[in-house]
Amino acid sequence: MLERIRRWLPGQREVAQAGVRSRRVPRRERERVRERAALIGVATILAIVALLLSGGAVYQYWYLPRQVIVEVNGEPITRGDYWKMRKLELLNQISQYQQLANLTTGQQSAQYQQLADQAREQLQTVEEDPINQPTVEQMVDDLIVVQRMGQLGLSIDPSELEENTLSLFSSVPILTPTPTLGVDPTAAAWATATAAITPTPTPTPTPQPGVTPMPSPTATPTPSVTPTATPTVPPEEARATATALMGEYHDTVLDQAGLSLEDFKRLVVRPLLAREKVQRALEEQIPLRGKQIHARHILLATREAAEQALADIQNGADFATVAKERSIDSDTAPNGGDLGWLPRGYMPPEFDAVAFSLQPGEIGGPVQTIYGWHVIQVLERDADRPISLRMLEALRSRAFQQWLEEQRRTSTIEWHLGLTPVPTPATQPFVAPPDAPPTPTPTPTPTPTPGAQETPVVTPTP
Repeated sequence: MLERIRRWLPGQREVAQAGVRSRRVPRRERERVRERAALIGVATILAIVALLLSGGAVYQYWYLPRQVIVEVNGEPITRGDYWKMRKLELLNQISQYQQLANLTTGQQSAQYQQLADQAREQLQTVEEDPINQPTVEQMVDDLIVVQRMGQLGLSIDPSELEENTLSLFSSVPILTPTPTLGVDPTAAAWATATAAITPTPTPTPTPQPGVTPMPSPTATPTPSVTPTATPTVPPEEARATATALMGEYHDTVLDQAGLSLEDFKRLVVRPLLAREKVQRALEEQIPLRGKQIHARHILLATREAAEQALADIQNGADFATVAKERSIDSDTAPNGGDLGWLPRGYMPPEFDAVAFSLQPGEIGGPVQTIYGWHVIQVLERDADRPISLRMLEALRSRAFQQWLEEQRRTSTIEWHLGLTPVPTPATQPFVAPPDAPPTPTPTPTPTPTPGAQETPVVTPTP
């Protein structure tokens, strides 16, 4: 019966025999098994450690650099690009402060040296420090300029980018000079006439009793020296020198900032060239003459104060007197609020909308701008007046910033990592227009000398 069962269950017999054999494993075999298990455990621990280390490296060198700090119209600015620009910014600061420290002496030199050392310390911890908001704001503005320059019909082709990159390292011009912007001939004549100031006569010194005046020494005329013409550098030599300097800059500066030459072109040169193109295009759009008004204003901090000033003027108070007494515009208040001649576009749009609707003698407002509340009076109008050179220069210098502010206002900017945009101040200090009359210099009141007796004024008898 037992044999029959064994024939029917051959597998069970083999298992039983294997069990008997397993209970008889030699000691050496058991030690080998334990050693193998220990090796497997150590290998597992090492693998876990390696995985953790590689995970940290992936986080530090792959994930973090790709984190998005801010998106501008759908285009991201990453933490990696920020690190590069922040390091380049600090390297430039180190160079500037070190040069100033070398050019100065004493306490001033020590202060510049301290600033250079602080920038060096910050350079070592850029990737661990909190994000520097002004650096990111500058990168946002740069990206907006590059994105929106096409609205002005502008673009940058690859060869142009290469030439401008090279020109940054050349001491002689290698680009075609930009033509000078024009001016109105009448405005130029005004400027020439204003510059022709009669020289102030040298006051004759009053001789002191008992002092013999010494004759002024006669200066020996210096012979005129004909300036030596700067030798013309061949274009090939100029480009070769610029290329060598660019390579040196890459090795000594860009490499420390983690910037490749392509990064430098993308993050620095392209925005710089875009700004220049936009600036030029906007300057060319400014007319040389046009409709202008001669106006004055009273600037006040609140609407209530402006309404009270307007009511007082309507009830008979003198505009100039109210301006002198109440206007917070310290530049024009002494002149009764006189702003000079203004073309459309210099003052804020809210101001222009009211001022250019007034006829000579009319008063408008109160109107609110970034400077406060204005009460406005127009003194004169001219439908086609040349824009003065000083006003033209002011309009041209402000054109780019005004355009950029408008582009930023109409852009979609999404901040990440807990960052928020820098708020714009509710009010800004007012600066008098360039053609406003100069502030009169007050006549100094003579200070009586202690102990001196006043000389009585004798009125002649008729």
